[in-house]
Amino acid sequence: MLAGVSRRGVLLGVAAPLLAGARPALAQSGGSWLRVTTPSFDIHARVDAKTLLRLAREVEDFDRLLRTLHDVSGQAPARPLPLYITPSESDVRRVRPNGPRVTGFYSAGVGDVFAVLSIDGGEDRGRQVLFHEYTHHFMLRNAPVAYPAWLVEGYADYFAPTRFTPDAVEVGVTSHRIAWLRGAVWSPFQDILGRRALTGKQEDIAAFYAQSWLLTHYMMSDPARLARLARYASAVAAGGDPVALMPEAAGAPLAELERVLKKYMQALPGRRLPRPANAATLDLKVTRLPPSADALILENQRLKMGVPASERAGLLAQVRERAARFPGDRLAELTLARAENDYGDRTKAQALLRGRIAADPTDVEALQILGWSCMLQARAQPAAAARWLDEAREHLAAAFKLDPDNPLVLYDYALTRRREPSYPSDNILNVLLKAQAIAPQVSAFRLGAVDGLVRRDRFDEAAVLLQPLLNNPHASPEQVQAWRQQFDDVVARRKPAATSGGGDKDASDG
Repeated sequence: MLAGVSRRGVLLGVAAPLLAGARPALAQSGGSWLRVTTPSFDIHARVDAKTLLRLAREVEDFDRLLRTLHDVSGQAPARPLPLYITPSESDVRRVRPNGPRVTGFYSAGVGDVFAVLSIDGGEDRGRQVLFHEYTHHFMLRNAPVAYPAWLVEGYADYFAPTRFTPDAVEVGVTSHRIAWLRGAVWSPFQDILGRRALTGKQEDIAAFYAQSWLLTHYMMSDPARLARLARYASAVAAGGDPVALMPEAAGAPLAELERVLKKYMQALPGRRLPRPANAATLDLKVTRLPPSADALILENQRLKMGVPASERAGLLAQVRERAARFPGDRLAELTLARAENDYGDRTKAQALLRGRIAADPTDVEALQILGWSCMLQARAQPAAAARWLDEAREHLAAAFKLDPDNPLVLYDYALTRRREPSYPSDNILNVLLKAQAIAPQVSAFRLGAVDGLVRRDRFDEAAVLLQPLLNNPHASPEQVQAWRQQFDDVVARRKPAATSGGGDKDASDG
């Protein structure tokens, strides 16, 4: 994430390879949702093809920019991140109806890792939300460390307003946070540095994000400060106090920090990088999704996130009614199967899934859902659990052959073995570790790998995997407390290293 640290160093002044134009190839029949896939994104959007291609190129440009600045350009791209772009904020609420009213959000759960955003407030605002959330996604994959919450959010806000012009890339130029900083009473930095995001009153949250952004901007604008910030981040990740360590990093006492930053804000130097004239061209193909997408594509994502008990009956009824309009449609049947499997008639879900697989044995999603359904059936029928788990493994193994890098398929397959005395075998532990490596943003995959490592007495590796969860800015205090207790327990169980003299033991393990 920061200079001086492998895989996190910011290479100032280097521009990423950026994309040039491409003409859409677009079928005219179907619903209002379009889809285009780039090397790093799988984009579904309810906008016109021209807007979709412009957004697709810019978000791909942004990924390449982050890869260049963080020295990971040579790495193979991760699985494309699904994006859902809509012209209406009401569509965002279809996915998370009872959450806070937001322009967009990023979700990293077992069911899927994806982002939803609205361009209701204009493309520029929607783009900033997307860039902010994608920075989180990128850093969780490429530099998963327990950074303090203020830096996690400030860093994402630093890159959010990135702008691409025909000949340049502008980074850290400005932010909508400036208006708040100029007109509101600032919170003491003792409060900002030690707190979590999205806690407290609305004015507290606004202060946290605005002051975190400006402090990050200040620390990243000077090579000496950037080097101190790298040392600060490493020290906090190792368990240091994010408040007590800041005066040395910033080069100013906390009591003086507000004055220093207000003076800095008057100039606010940004970074302008050259955009290559011979940018690479992608042959992007836009397709139109069927009408069922208008009715169900966002509800399908809502189901993948998990639905609170109080909302399940209503959502199930809604999905049943809408799916009935599209008999034989893949999206409709898979969405209905997902809803029936988790909250309704599991037998009906399995019948739908078996029908889909009979029609298309290469349907990985249908195979995965049916495997999960069999796992749920094993829980519900303990006497027949062995048979259901055998069938689950059969479907998941078929899915694995088709998509060996699907983290959910890997994770579910490993879970089918949890009852076995030898769990996890070498093979299953490798499966858990691979799922975590492919989607390190998902805490369940990370915790599954930690559990496997602990069972095999590999405590040092388990502690490393747990560490990024400890300062998760969006987790609840209860979750973080549980993860920290687990981390402390794992560290306490590490075997002490022998000293060079061969006699005494070093209980600190170095």
